[in-house]
Amino acid sequence: MLELTGFGSVLRGIGILYWLLAIGAVGLAVWKGKTWQRKTFWAGLAIVAFGFLPAKVMIEQAQKDAYAHEAWAYFKKKCDTEAGGKIYKTYTGVKSVLVVKPLPPATEKDLYDQFWYGDPYTNATPVADRGISAARRLAADWRHRTGNGVQRGLDFVEIKNDSGEGYTRIYRAESNDKLPVKEQIEKPISRFGVAWEDISTSGDRKYWVAGSRFRVIDLADKSVVAERIGYLIEAGFGSTSGQRRPWLTARGIGPNGQSCPAAHDATDQWFITSVFKQKEGE
Repeated sequence: MLELTGFGSVLRGIGILYWLLAIGAVGLAVWKGKTWQRKTFWAGLAIVAFGFLPAKVMIEQAQKDAYAHEAWAYFKKKCDTEAGGKIYKTYTGVKSVLVVKPLPPATEKDLYDQFWYGDPYTNATPVADRGISAARRLAADWRHRTGNGVQRGLDFVEIKNDSGEGYTRIYRAESNDKLPVKEQIEKPISRFGVAWEDISTSGDRKYWVAGSRFRVIDLADKSVVAERIGYLIEAGFGSTSGQRRPWLTARGIGPNGQSCPAAHDATDQWFITSVFKQKEGE
């Protein structure tokens, strides 16, 4: 935390030389003063002058520590009271979904913006095709949530083209070393849809907390059959030291204690395959 705030660097910069100069200034004031009143005045002035910077740094650090404490307490409360998955109904044999609300595109600038409402919990990659990227992950095979074997993804995912005309169907890759096949189609055939949404409030972002909702929808009657709510905290609070890219660094590449449920590339695939259970033998 000290390195993120720069406090440690300031203290090292002050160093022994700074305090030697302060002692020297006080000693000079006492030595040069002709009366005790003048000695006291100039010595006090030297103490105030040399004590201002350390005092300022200590006050600022105390404020940052208080902010960090409040932020983590706020994040933990969100995790305890709002985060998690709710599955209202499960289905067997579902092979595909339609993306009805994709992730919006992201730029490099967004990664540094405390009030960027682009769902960094789900994906903080600064690319224009974040919608395609998130959709592709639902049709990918990941390590099983139990840690044993592989969790099979959906057969394919459909998503509307950015042009507004037609759809792209993304098929599950035959193996992890092969890219998924994409096909242009006129109309989707999936019965179920999925939607990503940034649900952060200004109160969340005050503490660099981002909220995310992932919903599974029955397109026949528009009912929500399952939803996952997750929260992410940017523990550096926007620091760019060490070439940090705040939202991307916060999410990381796996569980790091800064998200609940743990945000990683398989999070939504694991959730959706709990809703759409595989048949025996698949």
